[in-house]
Amino acid sequence: MRNRKAKALAVLAAASALLLGACSTGPDSGGGGSKYDPSKPIPGSDKGSFKASAAEIRESLKSDAWWYPTLFVDCKDSATKAEGCNGQRTEGVYNAIPSDLVSKKWKICFAVPHVSDPYWVAADFGAVQEAKRLGVDLDVYEAGGYTELSKQLNQIDDCVSAGAEAIVIGAISFNGLDAKVQQLVDQGIVVIDGLNGISNPKVSARAVLNWREMGAAVGDYLKKQNKSEKIAWFPGPPGAGWAEDANSGFKDAVNGSPANIAATKYGDTSKEVQLKLVEDTLQSDPSITVVAGTAVTADAAVAGNVGGGKTKIFADYLIPSTFDEIKSGKVTCGVSDQPVIQARMAVDMAVRLLEKIPLDDQKGRAFPAPILVCGPAAGPDANLDSFIPETTFAPADFKPVFRVSGK
Repeated sequence: MRNRKAKALAVLAAASALLLGACSTGPDSGGGGSKYDPSKPIPGSDKGSFKASAAEIRESLKSDAWWYPTLFVDCKDSATKAEGCNGQRTEGVYNAIPSDLVSKKWKICFAVPHVSDPYWVAADFGAVQEAKRLGVDLDVYEAGGYTELSKQLNQIDDCVSAGAEAIVIGAISFNGLDAKVQQLVDQGIVVIDGLNGISNPKVSARAVLNWREMGAAVGDYLKKQNKSEKIAWFPGPPGAGWAEDANSGFKDAVNGSPANIAATKYGDTSKEVQLKLVEDTLQSDPSITVVAGTAVTADAAVAGNVGGGKTKIFADYLIPSTFDEIKSGKVTCGVSDQPVIQARMAVDMAVRLLEKIPLDDQKGRAFPAPILVCGPAAGPDANLDSFIPETTFAPADFKPVFRVSGK
């Protein structure tokens, strides 16, 4: 993969002007002072391996031009579904641009649903970390929850009014941002689909894991157990692209197994909402043997001691408290989509497009492969030793940051 990438960069150098015009919808202000030389490979672009060890990955993340094992999707491939860029995945390595290629203090916004759970705090940490590395301005806007689509749309307008040249959007709704994305692109603003998924194919690039795979990772595990389980499934907020994708992936994976989905309940990812959903569902059907859903769902189920502690619990993403419950054996497994890495990718994508630097591997979508993390309750499937927590969680003492001033 690394050799192919280096060769591709050399071949494409002669046609760089056309390529860069196709890759970026951003303003022209990056062209004059750009430090990028399209006739040469990007420094560090041949580093890393998809099969790298945990130690190698940790070392990479300490460097300036960091790299990470990644799955890519070619959004321009005719076989790829245009909405959300869902298509054939290619294994590779994401190579971030060196910070010395950044020619100016770009203005970037990061619009997120909320920072009320550690998942989005981790995303905030990743975006802040990357903005500091690249020396750009970053403003973070949080809408206050998945019911606040209109507020997120207004915040994006505020961001544009404040002079943003690129916007990373952690979308509240898969389809609800389509018109706004079109408006932003028409204004020449770089738009990055970050972490949640946006339908509109006009986004400039995507750092979004396929949430079908997140749900499928839990469903596949339950199917492989080949046990007659009765499952209560809690995908997340209704209408959120990631929750709907996780729901599809989970149901498809479980289909045909002895495990049966007895109830599916949607709700906001607050602990209070999820606890009520879980308690009401198990009160209606005490024969439920598995609770599966969001990380907040898993935490709520543990806190509420649902099923008297005998119900198996699974999470389709991870936050620190869920990871602690996996280590304790109260939650069997959880899936990591490495939000810190996704957010870092999203900001790197925004800056490289503003600088007229090609997207890494010439693909429109990049995301780390989901990792199923299992603890002692999973018996021989336990794999805690190979998990890298810093790709998924912010440091324990980190508080959400809403403003970074570039150098």
